[in-house]
Amino acid sequence: MNVPAVLNFLLIAGAVQGFAFNIGTFLVRKKIERPVVLLNLLVFFLSLNNLQSWLITKGFVFDHFFLKHFVFPWYVLILPMFYAFLIYYLNLEKRRIPFLRLSIAVFIAELLARSIVLVLVDQGVLDFDAISTYNALEDAITLLYSLFIFGKAVRLIFNYSDLYPDILPFDDLNWIKRFIKWGGIIFVLWGIAVLLNIFSDAIKAPHSYYPLRIASSVLIYWIGYQAFFRYVLLKDRVVIRRQIGLTDETTPASLTHNVSRKSEKQEAEFNKIHHYIVGQKKYYDPALSLERLSEELDMSTGKLSTLVNQISQRNFSDYINGLRIDDAKKLLSDTDFKDYTIVAIGLECGFNSKSTFYTAFKKFTGQTPTAYRKYHSSRG
Repeated sequence: MNVPAVLNFLLIAGAVQGFAFNIGTFLVRKKIERPVVLLNLLVFFLSLNNLQSWLITKGFVFDHFFLKHFVFPWYVLILPMFYAFLIYYLNLEKRRIPFLRLSIAVFIAELLARSIVLVLVDQGVLDFDAISTYNALEDAITLLYSLFIFGKAVRLIFNYSDLYPDILPFDDLNWIKRFIKWGGIIFVLWGIAVLLNIFSDAIKAPHSYYPLRIASSVLIYWIGYQAFFRYVLLKDRVVIRRQIGLTDETTPASLTHNVSRKSEKQEAEFNKIHHYIVGQKKYYDPALSLERLSEELDMSTGKLSTLVNQISQRNFSDYINGLRIDDAKKLLSDTDFKDYTIVAIGLECGFNSKSTFYTAFKKFTGQTPTAYRKYHSSRG
């Protein structure tokens, strides 16, 4: 197996995928918000970096000395774009500096420094080895600057959650935490590559960068797709929750049952519970449980479970999910909500994941949410 050939193929394939991501995200969004722009720049700069590496490795370079050895330090902008996206995603642009101007200044400074070194080498003022020395120095500086930005992101997510309490009800940010943890491994690979370039005679660039480029490409393309999906989901959920709060102000109706089989006292007790759950929209809470509700109602779990089972003819979980599905059906068939994602609707109706929502919806309706929405949209 030709390992370099495989790695080079992965680089160009990743670059093409990144450019496709850029085009796709701009096509699917009617309005291009700043977080979407920053996210696209993150993927765009990574794709440019991979494309540049592939072109150099394949020998597609200019013959002119300056142009042959000139490279753009795109990688210095990758992590700052993620941090800036994070700032705007969490609505902290007025409270935290995204370091965009500083990052652009570092990028320009590295361009100028490389240009000066190449001119001096071309004129014979510096030895040719000065290019390798500068490459190692630039890489080390970029690594330290990226670690600085990475540290800011780590502190923001793990130490300053009190700055964005309005976001946490919609996103637990676990996907960002996973990215940060895997990002630590990327920095280890980067550090190893820098050390090899400086101290090793056997392994030099570009081979020293192969593990770093492949691993970082996979991680950053993953975070690109994940962040775009999460951002769209967040915006949809915020609007849906606001709309639900504005439109759903009706008094919950009592459930009707076969009174001959249940005592009027049980019926009254259950309707009181039902009014509380529906009136307070308790079923919108994904963490709602039999134990928690019994504490709120100052009632034993056994009694509450018995009332729900006997009157609603469902167990507690199905009773709560039934309320959620009823609301989801209303939203999915409402043309005012046709532009919002199905997942956002499911989460706002109280489900904690796409899979649980789809499973419950199919159980109660015999259809998937997608089929249900399509059927009602076709009826106008």
